[in-house]
Amino acid sequence: MIFILSASAVAIAIMLPILLCLRTSGVPGLSYFSASAALASITIALSAGGELIQSNLVPLLSTPPMILAVLLLLSGFRKFVSRPALHPLAVIGVVLVVAGFNTVFSVVQESFVRRTFVAAGSAAVILAAIAWTMLHGWREANAPKTFILFAIISSAAVSVLFLLRCVTAVTGIDGATHFTDPTPWNLATSSIRILAFPILYLSAILLVLGRTITRQERSLTYDDLTGALSRRAFFDAVAPQLDHGRAYPGDAVLLFLDLDHFKQLNDRYGHEAGDRALRHFVEVVSKVLPLQAKFGRLGGEEFGILLRASSPAAISIADTILNVLRNTPLHIDGQSLPLTASIGIATLQPGDTIGDVLKRADAALFQAKTGGRDRVYLAESCGVSLERAM
Repeated sequence: MIFILSASAVAIAIMLPILLCLRTSGVPGLSYFSASAALASITIALSAGGELIQSNLVPLLSTPPMILAVLLLLSGFRKFVSRPALHPLAVIGVVLVVAGFNTVFSVVQESFVRRTFVAAGSAAVILAAIAWTMLHGWREANAPKTFILFAIISSAAVSVLFLLRCVTAVTGIDGATHFTDPTPWNLATSSIRILAFPILYLSAILLVLGRTITRQERSLTYDDLTGALSRRAFFDAVAPQLDHGRAYPGDAVLLFLDLDHFKQLNDRYGHEAGDRALRHFVEVVSKVLPLQAKFGRLGGEEFGILLRASSPAAISIADTILNVLRNTPLHIDGQSLPLTASIGIATLQPGDTIGDVLKRADAALFQAKTGGRDRVYLAESCGVSLERAM
């Protein structure tokens, strides 16, 4: 048992530097995970030392800090899924209650069964709360589903193991009268519980890494400010439509949108208002686009939309965008600011490059701007349908 305790302490201690390094990621809950890992590693190591010298103080001194470590772990998982951490007074209260009962059943009225029931029962309830927290906060976890499922299963499994310890102690099935009594069932369940404990911290590390990777992938795919596709992701969506085997006249169109008078809005109301205007623009436009449309921010106040539609259908959608945008003003500091946009449309042609179709759409957009803004121009209708990027 001493070897198993030592192995568990070392395993958790190895994960502590990883958790500390991951704190730079800014993922919520890492401070609680780190504190819990440090406390659990030290407590389990001291328990191993206590077993080595055969001290009767091991159950008395190790249970409260281990319960505190599990409570900190629960707070970490709650923060991870955007829930508030456990209130400090609640944590202190639980630890003091467990410590009080543990003292009574270790010193005043010595009872291995009751002491085990308090310690293992408390751990089982807290671990079950971790599993429930992750299950209930599945969507807020923002991490790969396999990692979330691993955290749920591992915490639930360890909770069941502690619950079994309660049942066997109360019923007297294995006949153990001490934590390290060499009965087969006691040794098996205790060993599994101790060795499974580091898995909880492993699940926390996987969740943090998973969220960090998800964030990085999202930053490559989506614009951080508006939530529209990034320039790179949008062009990646356009590229397959330019394949000679798929693109043909009328198969797809590119809409090039530019928010009118954006510089003046920025200069008058500030960059924060400009950012709000961009987010408002994307929110309004997204609501009227077909599900299959690809909507991306190409830079500044310029946006692109890829539609699998004919030119007449694209013009109809563009008109709808302008009408809805015109009738959905931006509200800043009690003021209602109407927003408008200009749109240039180009049909994708066989043999086009991204530069080709974008140049035609840009030329149509220029016509919309010089024609008075807040309007739509089709490239093929303004003499640029055969132009190519030079």
